Amino acid sequence: MNEMAQIKIETVDLNDWKEESYEKGAGRWDVSRNGQEVIQKKNGKPTLFYSPFNVFNTKVTGKISVGNTGDDDFIGFALGFQPGDTTNSSAKYLLVDWRKGQQKRWGELAKTGLAVSMISEVPKDQAEFWGHTGKVTELARGKTLGNKGWEKNVENTFDFVYTKTNLQVSVNGSLEIDIDGDFSEGRIAFYNFSQNNVTYKAFEKKVLPSGQLQVHATFEQGVEFQNPMDTAAKIKVTPSGTWSVKDGVEITAAGEPGAELLSHVTYPNNTPYALVAVDQASDEVIEEISSAKTLSLKAGQTVIFKMNDEPGWYWDNKGCITVDWMVLD
Repeated sequence: MNEMAQIKIETVDLNDWKEESYEKGAGRWDVSRNGQEVIQKKNGKPTLFYSPFNVFNTKVTGKISVGNTGDDDFIGFALGFQPGDTTNSSAKYLLVDWRKGQQKRWGELAKTGLAVSMISEVPKDQAEFWGHTGKVTELARGKTLGNKGWEKNVENTFDFVYTKTNLQVSVNGSLEIDIDGDFSEGRIAFYNFSQNNVTYKAFEKKVLPSGQLQVHATFEQGVEFQNPMDTAAKIKVTPSGTWSVKDGVEITAAGEPGAELLSHVTYPNNTPYALVAVDQASDEVIEEISSAKTLSLKAGQTVIFKMNDEPGWYWDNKGCITVDWMVLD
């Protein structure tokens, strides 16, 4: 039996964080004596306050609010930020920003609401941050907050789960952003642009158990995976890579719908040559892993990952699917 994993919860000390801005002096980040709260007090160009830790396979939770102010501009966060990225021509990180009101400036329209953008290299000026143009490429908007702004003196709880292939952002318990991609490891940072009197507080991080499996196309017995927690858990699994049957073309974990021998594969109700997750106890498929999926496993439950091929004919297959897994809190 696998050793049971633990989710480690750590309170974040903001005294260990550092400021970096796209113009010297653009931000003023005042941390409370106990390190549990920081207030950004300047209205200026884009400014960030970044963590000393990386955030892949980590859940970060905390609260943000804007005090009395006559302004309605950008507050938010960055994921995958690296120290020096404000001048780094190879920078690549995600920016989650939230505006209270719509406004046109520098020839660019800043829309009300929550959005996530990719920052590539160094934006040439603040207008690109303002309108999500140039080196600031908008990827998605919030599901319910995409056109709804923040409100003064209202505290909002943000949750982030960030991996190499996915970002999930929840606000007050509601999933607002869920995007896939090829993302960069790095820090989490607080972000303000043209907005002052912004408070971030009560942040904590949870290191989520994670790992990787190699499922070779020749493994008729498959690869076992046991729920690593001592309770029921949701496990996110993400496949990558290709494999092939005999001398056929390479295919992904999605398999080959409509292929011949449909009735002869191990699990005829499922896609031929797809990656399947099979409950070990019942030998029943609980999910086809054609793309990122979330498995709900009982305590002690074991599943087997394997190609859905014809029994006895796995030996001449080629290739391997990598399965990255992570326990979701």
